[in-house]
Amino acid sequence: MLIREAHNQDIDQLVAIEELCYDQPWLREVFEEEIERDDDAGVGIVAEDEGLVVGFLTGMAVVDEFYLHNLAVHPDFRGRGIGRGLLEAAESLCNQRDFRSILLEVREDNEAARQLYLDLGFEAAGTRKDYYGPGQNAYMYIKHLGSK
Repeated sequence: MLIREAHNQDIDQLVAIEELCYDQPWLREVFEEEIERDDDAGVGIVAEDEGLVVGFLTGMAVVDEFYLHNLAVHPDFRGRGIGRGLLEAAESLCNQRDFRSILLEVREDNEAARQLYLDLGFEAAGTRKDYYGPGQNAYMYIKHLGSK
């Protein structure tokens, strides 16, 4: 398994994974905006298996914090530590860039993701009511990094 920076040529595969994983998938244009940014604010990381993108993580730097926007693993490749690997790669990048925290939201019914975040040292930071639509709340998580 190779974890690397996302590139423009990965976007078709990211969209395909997104559509498999989410009821309300991001549009292609959103991925283009995240990955093709001309500044260092946008972050895209992919997990690749034998040339095939099987998972991805995207987010954005805001001053000294990293806001994780999206994390998805192809259903056929779940349970192999790919999500963990993507998060660890993002954390490593954040530490290199001296960020003080990583922030994210996750559906309250996504038990597997919530447990992974807790296992990796994230802390619950609140709830966003109806974040994903009526009756679909999000839990907010934060991980404090370094000594800042």
